Amino acid sequence: LYAEGEEPGPPPELSLPNAGQFKVVAWQHQGMGTGSASSLYKSIRLNRENRLSLGTGSAAFNQMLDVAAHRGKQIRLKAHVKAEVRGDGNQALLWLRVDRESGAPGFFDNMSDRPIRSDIWKEYKINGTIDADARSIAFGGLFLGQGKAWMDGFLVEVKAEEGDWARLPIQNSGFEEGELGGRPKNWGTPSQGYSYEITGSAAHEGRASLRVENRYTTLTKPLFEVQPQAGELIRKPLTRDLCCQVPIALYSDEVGTLGETDAGALAALEANLASTLAANPGSETQDLRLGDIIIAWNVFQHFYPYFDQIDVDWDKVLDISLERALEDDTEEDFFLTLNYLVAQLQDGHGNVYSQDSMNKAGPPLGAEWIEDRLVVMASQEPDKFQKGDIILTIDGEEMAQTMRDSEEYISGSLQWKHSKALWRLGYGEIDSTAKIRLLRGDQIIETEFKRTSRMPFKEDKGPNIQELEGGVFYINLDQAPWKDIQARIDDIATAKGVIFDLRGYPNGNHGVISHLLSEKDTSDAWMRIPQIIYPDREQITYRNSGWGIPVQEPHIKGRIVFLTDGRAISYAESFLSFIEHYRLAEIVGQPTAGANGNINPFVLPGGFRLIYTGMRVVKHDGSQHHTIGIQPTVYAERTIQGVRDGRDELIEKALGIIDRE
Repeated sequence: LYAEGEEPGPPPELSLPNAGQFKVVAWQHQGMGTGSASSLYKSIRLNRENRLSLGTGSAAFNQMLDVAAHRGKQIRLKAHVKAEVRGDGNQALLWLRVDRESGAPGFFDNMSDRPIRSDIWKEYKINGTIDADARSIAFGGLFLGQGKAWMDGFLVEVKAEEGDWARLPIQNSGFEEGELGGRPKNWGTPSQGYSYEITGSAAHEGRASLRVENRYTTLTKPLFEVQPQAGELIRKPLTRDLCCQVPIALYSDEVGTLGETDAGALAALEANLASTLAANPGSETQDLRLGDIIIAWNVFQHFYPYFDQIDVDWDKVLDISLERALEDDTEEDFFLTLNYLVAQLQDGHGNVYSQDSMNKAGPPLGAEWIEDRLVVMASQEPDKFQKGDIILTIDGEEMAQTMRDSEEYISGSLQWKHSKALWRLGYGEIDSTAKIRLLRGDQIIETEFKRTSRMPFKEDKGPNIQELEGGVFYINLDQAPWKDIQARIDDIATAKGVIFDLRGYPNGNHGVISHLLSEKDTSDAWMRIPQIIYPDREQITYRNSGWGIPVQEPHIKGRIVFLTDGRAISYAESFLSFIEHYRLAEIVGQPTAGANGNINPFVLPGGFRLIYTGMRVVKHDGSQHHTIGIQPTVYAERTIQGVRDGRDELIEKALGIIDRE
C-alpha cells in the first residue's frame, strides 16, 4: 500500500540474484473456476498440483415405496448422518417426496433450510403428510458439493389412527447387506463423480454404514498459452489518496512461495473461518450480508464478460447494494438485495437461489401478457380457470404493477424480464392460498387458488408433430424429442412447408439444423471462453469454438418458418442462431431473450447460490448477441380474441408465408 503520488519500489521477493532456479507461480482463469474438473470454467495455479473435484454437483441415493394404502396419514423419515465438509454449500441432507396420481407436486422436503454439516453422528428427521391422491414416495440421502458424509439406519414410519407409528419396509435400511467397499444393494445411486461405499470403519450401528464422497483428479498443465511473467505488477487506486501494488506472479521453491510468511497466523485465520462457517451464520448477520455483497460484486467485476455491452455504473451498484444490505432485516430482504445486484448485469442467466426461495410456488396455471392484459393460456384446474380469462388482480394487486415490481429484480433484456416475470406472478409460500379476480367475457369472477406450481403450465398445442391441412407440418420443438422427429424425417423433408415452434426451450432436437443446411457449418468462433490473468477484465484473450454442425440427408426442401419470442433463451438461441446466420427460414414472432453461453455458478456464505453467463457469445458474424437476441424477420403477436377463439396468429402468419407464391 502506498500514498497517491509515491513511487513504490519492487517487492524484494522479486529481486533475486538466483531467480532462474525457482518456479514461477501465478493464476490462470478460464472463466471462473470453483474446483470442478468437469466444468468448462477452471482456475488453477501454474507450477502447482491443482486438485479438481469430479463431483461438485450433488450425489443422491434413493428408494421408492407404494403408499396408496396410507393416503392422508402422517409420515416421517429418520436416519443418522454425519459429514466432513468445509466451505459453504457443501453439506448432507435427507429428502422425502410424495408422488401424486395427478402429477401435481406433493409433499416434499429436502432439508434445504437445515443442512447437515456436523461431523458427529446425530439423528435427523423429516415429518410430513401423505397427499390424498398419493401413489408412492421417494426418499433417501443427498450430498452437495465437496467432502464426505456417512449415513446409517434409515427408517420410514406412518402414523395410524390410534396414534401409533408403524414402520414401512425398507430394503437394506442399515447398509448391512453386501460386501464392505462395494456399492449399497437395493439403493439407486445415479450421480457421477461421487463414490458410494459400504464402510465398516465408522458405522453408527451394526457392522456398516454408507459413505458418500466426491472423487478428485489433478491438473498440472497450463490452461492456455498466455501466462503472467515474474516481475509483473498491478497498480490500482483504492481511494482518492491510497493505492496498492500487487505482484501477480511469484517465485516458489518446493515448499511454497518465497518471502516472509507467518504460518501460525494463516492457520489461526483458517481455523476462525472454519468455525464461523460451521456455525451456519444466516442472513440476519450483518457481517455475512456485507461479505456476500463484496464477494459477489468482485466475482462479476473480474469475470463477467459483458460489461462493455451494457450501460451500468458498477461502482455505484456496489454502494447501493451495501447500503441495502446494511438495512435488510430478513433473509427475504437480503434475497431481494442480491437479486437487485444481479439484475444490474442485464444477464438473462443471472439468478439467485436461496433455501427460502425453493419453498415458493405459484398458481396452477400458465399465462401470457397479450394486448397489455394477463391472459390465462393453460390450467390444471380448467373448471376454475379457462383459456382466455383475463387475470385482473392477485391478492388485490393489479397485474401491470405486479409485472413492473417483479421485473425490477430480474436480470436480462427487456424481453426476457417480461417473459420471466410471468413465471413469478402470484408466487408465495408453497400450499398457501391466494385470492384472484378474473374477467371472463363481461363477467367478473372472484375465486381462490392454492400455490402448488413451481413452473407455469404450458399451453396445449396439440400433438408435438402434426400434419396440418395443405401438406404443412407443425413441430413443437419445446416438446418433441429428436427421436420422434427422426422417425418422421422423410415425410417432413418432402412436405410443402414446415412450421418449427421454438417459443420455449428445445428438447434436445437441434439435429434438425443438419437437415436444413445445404453446406457444412463453418462458423467456429461464436462461443468464446475468457482466458484471464489480469484483474478488471484487462487484456482478456478467448478460446473460441462453435458447434461444427454437418449436413445430413434427407434435406428438408419445403418452405420453412420458425416461431419464437422472448421465452427462447440460451440453447434455444444457439439453435436459432444457425437459422438466422444461414438464412434457413423466416423467423416469425418477437426477439429472443438475448442471453447465451454456459452458466458459471458459485455459492456465497449463508447458502445463497448465484449463477451468471460465464462465456461471451456473439452472433455468427461476430456482432453483439447479448441483450439483442435473435430478431424476427416477420414481427407478429397474438390477440386475446384469438386465444378465446382457439387461434394462434403466429401459426396463421406462418401458414400465410408458406402459401405465398
